[in-house]
Amino acid sequence: MTAGATAVVLGFRPHTYWTAAVAVAGSGLEPQMVERRRFTFATGDERMVYHQAAEIPPDEATALVERVRSAVRQNAIAGLRPLLEELGRAGRSVSAAVVPTGGVRVPERIEDIVRVHARMHAAEGELYRDIVAGACRDLGLVVHRAVERELFALAGDRLGTSEAALKTRLQAMGAALGPPWSEDQKLATLAAILHLDAAEADA
Repeated sequence: MTAGATAVVLGFRPHTYWTAAVAVAGSGLEPQMVERRRFTFATGDERMVYHQAAEIPPDEATALVERVRSAVRQNAIAGLRPLLEELGRAGRSVSAAVVPTGGVRVPERIEDIVRVHARMHAAEGELYRDIVAGACRDLGLVVHRAVERELFALAGDRLGTSEAALKTRLQAMGAALGPPWSEDQKLATLAAILHLDAAEADA
């Protein structure tokens, strides 16, 4: 880390073609919002790839998913790199990112995924979350994963506070910052908070 630089952790809440992203500094109990962004990393046929895979033979479907994975990962890298560069120029050092998972077990074989519509949605969710995590790794960040529905419990345990207190703190942050402050920004911020104290200690 550059001398004098401030430690920042990136938090994400990916969807099937875009992600909410935040850069947070400070401490877990006193987080400071540095930046909020929305990145669109998939367009056209890069979206809803397992729904497309359901319409073609399994071997072609596997190749399709891998092509989309590679292309979208490059899109995500291209979207994230300018943010890291901007933060660096502002004296912020980003070493870690937190990308939640859905916590759903997805079958390995495409044939098993496309057989059930709910599995296709689950597989797409995990695919695009994994793509964001992979893009962060490619950019040199340490990536942490946590199940999204467990974020409040994990943060509460780590920070020694309650879920209610965390929700109040996030609500107060949103009131001070103004929009956008939907569930996406709240959960992305909560994800970043999980590893904020560790990043600051390593600074």
